[in-house]
Parts: sequence; C-alpha cells; structure tokens
Amino acid sequence: MTVLMLNGRLLPADEAVLPVTDRALTHGLGLYETLKLVAGVPVFFDEHVARLDRGLEELGLERPCARTEMAAQICDVSLASGVADGACRVLVTAGSPGGAPSVLIQTDCRAFPDRPLRVITYPGVRVRAQLKAMTVMQSFLAQRAATAAGADDAILVDEDGHMFEGATSNMFLVRGGGLVTPPAEGAILPGVLRAKVEELSGAHGLTVVEAFVRVADLRPDDGMLLTSSVRGIVPVARVDERDLRVDEALLALLRGLVDEAETASATAFLAIYG
Repeated sequence: MTVLMLNGRLLPADEAVLPVTDRALTHGLGLYETLKLVAGVPVFFDEHVARLDRGLEELGLERPCARTEMAAQICDVSLASGVADGACRVLVTAGSPGGAPSVLIQTDCRAFPDRPLRVITYPGVRVRAQLKAMTVMQSFLAQRAATAAGADDAILVDEDGHMFEGATSNMFLVRGGGLVTPPAEGAILPGVLRAKVEELSGAHGLTVVEAFVRVADLRPDDGMLLTSSVRGIVPVARVDERDLRVDEALLALLRGLVDEAETASATAFLAIYG
C-alpha cells in the first residue's frame, strides 16, 4: 500500500483527496521539490526549502507549514512508506480561490542507467524556468521524444542551438579541465545540486564558467555531465550524432565531493531537526 502525507496526515494514496477547485488542477498553479533521501533523512533540505520559499513568494502563496514541521513530515513519510533511500517529492498546490495551499509529500525509489547516457537535443526552453513549477509539459515532451529516438534523455535548446539544461536536470560541459554551465539567471532551473557542484568545484580549484554553448560548437574532446538531486552526477557519451569524451577521473572526483557534502548535510539535518 502506497502511503503519503497530505496536509500533515498520513494517508493511503487512494484516500488522499484535493478539492477539484484547487488551482493546481484548474490552472496548474503549484510548486514542487524533489529531495534525495539517505537513511530516511533528506539531503540539502534547507537549500530545497529556500528555493521553494522563493517560488512561493513570487507566486504570492503562503508556505503551508513551518520548516521544522515539513522536516518532520518528510521523515514520517519516509518511515511509513518504507523508503529510506530514494526520492521524496514535496508538492505545494495553490489551493482553491480564497483558500489555503495544500502540501503533498510522497516517496518513491527510482532506477537509472548505470552507464554514460545517450541524449538528443529538443527545441524549446521552459517558461519561467526559475520556478520549479508543476507545469512540466516541456520536460514531458522532451523525454517522450528521447524515448521515441531510443535515447536516455534530452537537452533543451533554443532556436540558435544554445544548450540550456536537461529535461529534468542541469547541464555542465567539461572543457579544458574545467566546467562550463549555462547562467542561472537565464531560462534554466537553478538546481540545488548544480549550485553544489559549482561551489565544490571552485573550492577544489576547478574553473567554472557560466556561459552558453551551442550544439554545433561541441568538440570531440568535450564532455558533458547532467546533475539532479536524486540522480546525482551522470556523464553523457553522445549528443544527437556527436560522441563526447567521458572524463572518468573528473567524474569520480566530483561524485566524491558531492558524497561528502551529502553526508555533511544529513548530519546537519539531524542536529537541527532531530
């Protein structure tokens, strides 16, 4: 039986109900965060909640519960669902007109290919990508196109071929021993793990440049990494018909740095939230 949390109540999934007038249903108005769970503890919790708060403020929505309460609810759902290591999705709906937002928390386990990915490019960038909004139509269409092409994922590109991000991930180009990633101020989601990779890379002496790169300008000795909170850091071996290099040493270094940061984050969560 699938168990989730709706507005502070643990419920079987088939008993969790939202009003049909909730603007998440009528207008697609809502936000979500997907956090990694390690031993029942959410990783980079405060960073995810900070991004959620920015989105709620921009949409003019109130936070449905205090940060400490949200932390406790995530741990409770993890325990009740039996998912200690996996993904936790926190979804905040706008609520009915004149009503309060709702918060839905659910967990699941996800499997990903254990190899470098094959990706395609998909035209069109997301609207208001700075918000992690419920309306993920562009990502859905891009992933469907990738599946139809026999690929693992898709990279969103504009009409000039500039690469922005993965369908559900951020993107780093590995070039000249450093990293290149599209600017966060542009039409990309400011990913939590993206920011961590930038921070950790810089602290380790790696050069990180924020700039757009066109697909046509990819070089045979370039590499590409996709980052997301649950999937982690994943190398890309092929973009459309272009083969890329996988820098195994750099990949191992970055994964090691992120593993250490995740462990520190989980330890800090337990110290703060119990």
